[in-house]
Amino acid sequence: MSTVYISIGTPKTGTTALQTFLRENENELNKQGYCYPMLELGIAPYYADRNGQFLVYKSRSEENKAEREARVRNMAYQQLQKYIEKYPNIILSDEQIWYRSRNREDFWQDVLDRFREMGCEVKVIVYLRRQDLLIQSLWNQSIKMFQKNRWTFKECIERNYFSYHPLDYYENLKHMEKFLGKENIIVRPYERGRFEGEEHTLFSDFFQSVGLTLTDRFQKSVSKNHGLEGNFLEIKRWINNVPGYASIRDFLSRPVLNASMHYTELGENEKANMFSYEEQKAYLAQFEESNRKVAEEYLGRKEEPLFYDEVKEAPQWTFREDRLSRDIVAIMTEAFSVQEKRIADLKSELKETKEELENLKNIRLLRTYRKVGDFFKH
Repeated sequence: MSTVYISIGTPKTGTTALQTFLRENENELNKQGYCYPMLELGIAPYYADRNGQFLVYKSRSEENKAEREARVRNMAYQQLQKYIEKYPNIILSDEQIWYRSRNREDFWQDVLDRFREMGCEVKVIVYLRRQDLLIQSLWNQSIKMFQKNRWTFKECIERNYFSYHPLDYYENLKHMEKFLGKENIIVRPYERGRFEGEEHTLFSDFFQSVGLTLTDRFQKSVSKNHGLEGNFLEIKRWINNVPGYASIRDFLSRPVLNASMHYTELGENEKANMFSYEEQKAYLAQFEESNRKVAEEYLGRKEEPLFYDEVKEAPQWTFREDRLSRDIVAIMTEAFSVQEKRIADLKSELKETKEELENLKNIRLLRTYRKVGDFFKH
């Protein structure tokens, strides 16, 4: 019987880096009897590394929505069959499963039934990040990538903007346990410097969890999901507030991020909390009992916390008006640079197209001359 390991996040726990690592080392995984299959499902290309996306895929088209989603799932299971027949261990990953799985009451039962029909058992791996750090990272990501979010961090907390994300970890794990059984849920705390395995990294921690051995043959490329720092957070939030911007492609996201990364590398964007120290402690207090139960029941940590790292006093984020002009100019320059490169690429493509058309014309003329010559010969 094959084992399917489903890595379900949570978001902001290094899932992008892990997915890229697994894809880039497919051959080495295969040598140990593991497979991270790449599925061809005809959905958005940014799901390429997230091979578990089909489980919670949402069609953007409202027409025949349920049928489209069911078709994608069926295609995925059909393609997975050939991998299951060849490899004893299959790894799937998508961070949205942690929260989207709650949208369907029969989600986990359906997953279990489908894989059992294919002769597989299912194990789920979940990484948990301390809630105060997670919520700040989620807000940062939403400002950076989702132009529909225009609220400040405080407003998002007050409006419970991230209510879709189960922050009561114990409650969500117990829900999953009803279907999967506790023995099939692998819980790992996401704390840098406390990972297990050969290298004490996220990769080695994950490998140890699924029974893999991290050798020197595995290639590690640099892949990090950078957040916005300094004034760039507020500037992007302003952009998101511009009427009409939410309905078009978020074309300023990359220039804003590039400018932010530039000044972060120069050491001019200080790391700061969106919470004050007192707010941070108060926010965490509501999850204290839930986290204690997770540590005890899923990690066997009696009288020990789920997260060892203490809350440290750190500067609270403030807007720097003295840097505003500089930061806006940096974003404009990044945006114009991207635009200029795109124009240059289009000019190059146009030139090549014209040359191809000219060649085709010459070929057609040559053929015509030959036909005329042949006619007069006869």
